[in-house]
Amino acid sequence: MSVRITADGVVREGRVVDLRDTGIDGGVVVAAVSGEESPLSVESPRPTAVYDYCGHVRPGMGLQTRTALAAAARSRGVATPVDDDIADLHDELASFDSTPPTLPSLRSPAGDATVADHREVAATERGRLVARETVGADTDEARTAVREATRRLAERETERRAATQSRRRRREVARAYRDRMAERRRVADRLENRRREARDWLVEAFADRFETALAAVPGTTPTDPFEASPVPAALAVLRIAHTAAPVVVEVDRFETPRAAADALDAPVVRC
Repeated sequence: MSVRITADGVVREGRVVDLRDTGIDGGVVVAAVSGEESPLSVESPRPTAVYDYCGHVRPGMGLQTRTALAAAARSRGVATPVDDDIADLHDELASFDSTPPTLPSLRSPAGDATVADHREVAATERGRLVARETVGADTDEARTAVREATRRLAERETERRAATQSRRRRREVARAYRDRMAERRRVADRLENRRREARDWLVEAFADRFETALAAVPGTTPTDPFEASPVPAALAVLRIAHTAAPVVVEVDRFETPRAAADALDAPVVRC
């Protein structure tokens, strides 16, 4: 594995690169390796998930040891009995459309009093028409008045029905969206549970190897390997993981950077 680092026109290559004389911060190197914006240029394989936890070994670091160990197992291509479930649930979760719906326009309905007034006017005009028909009087004006009153009443009643339907449709759309999001949360919870099961399975499968790797790391080993402090725990995880991307080391646990690369079986950038 070759690492090529360009900084201020200086190129350094090799499985082991020592940058202690440059004053370059390890975080800058990690950013470059991870493909983030950085003043450095690093040519190396893309890091795997374990790099997120152990790619930068430094004083004061934190570590989710069990999660990191599970990622190390994954970097070795190890599968778990629940991986198919995880894949299915992941696909199901991705199939949900979480975009909030566009609700139908909210219409302002005609009030009951308004509709009642129009009905009364229409009824009055019809009564006048009937009265004129009874006495044989001219009905043209009366018929026009009935048609106009009936038209206005129909418009108000149509507006009220449309407003009622609009409110009903808005409720239906909003309820369907809430139901869809509730189902999405249930799927997400099931997926997270399966992922935890997978992590626990991997941790149990690799617990003995982790204990052995931790014992090989310079320093004291606690009775419970999973109570080890972050730096030795990270180094032990790296001894297990397959890491083609360069590990950035900022601790004095090894005599030389090459000794660190040999111990971790990974390319190393010493900062």
